[in-house]
Amino acid sequence: MPIYEWQCGEGHVFEMLTPAGASKRGQPCPNCGARSERVISTFAIHGGPPVATASERAAARDVDVTKLKLPNFARLCGMDDYSATRLAAHKVGRGAEFDDKMAARMERQAALREAPTKTAAGRRPKHSH
Repeated sequence: MPIYEWQCGEGHVFEMLTPAGASKRGQPCPNCGARSERVISTFAIHGGPPVATASERAAARDVDVTKLKLPNFARLCGMDDYSATRLAAHKVGRGAEFDDKMAARMERQAALREAPTKTAAGRRPKHSH
């Protein structure tokens, strides 16, 4: 039985092992139950690097780019966790997204540190050594 790629009206894309005779009939979407149509997909037999399926690509988009991990054997000598995560993001083609998220995170942290703290009376606390 071949594996076919399907897409429902809600936009969910999924793969299903379907008999060739039943490939013309729409299949129910496993996410929402809506009727779906078969879509053209990549050829299953290839020689070269593995091609990600639609469900693998969708799952990869859902992963937070700041939480990607680089295996220890792929780290350069002395590479810290931040650099390893940044390299992993660039390797999957999401380096700009990683840089943008980390810059926004640092700006938020800087803004929180610079915010003046006030006492109950509405004044800044007195500075003492």
